[in-house]
Amino acid sequence: MVDKETQIKVLLYGDPLRFACETLGVNNMLNHNYSEVFTVSKEEVFAYTESHGIPQSASSNQYPLAEGFHYFKEEGKWYTFFRERNIVYDEKIFADDELGRKYIVHTLLQLAGTGLY
Repeated sequence: MVDKETQIKVLLYGDPLRFACETLGVNNMLNHNYSEVFTVSKEEVFAYTESHGIPQSASSNQYPLAEGFHYFKEEGKWYTFFRERNIVYDEKIFADDELGRKYIVHTLLQLAGTGLY
């Protein structure tokens, strides 16, 4: 059994598919859900980020050039958006710190393809 902190780090920073196949002994994730393989919940992942912070975004300001999901905190507000082919979309601003962090964690889990959302 792999400890929950390690699982959370893989979900937020690593490669969940490779970890499931190489470490958790799953031959093929086509026949499994991540919620069957990983023993952590979305709530536990969020609780971890409350004390350890959320993963660093590729952006630290409003104008990143990289594609993908971006988020940053400025003047007490969370700003989130996606950039693809130099187009910014789905911009959100969260004045409530907890709501912003929950949205970011939820989105990161979705993007990892884990189904823990």
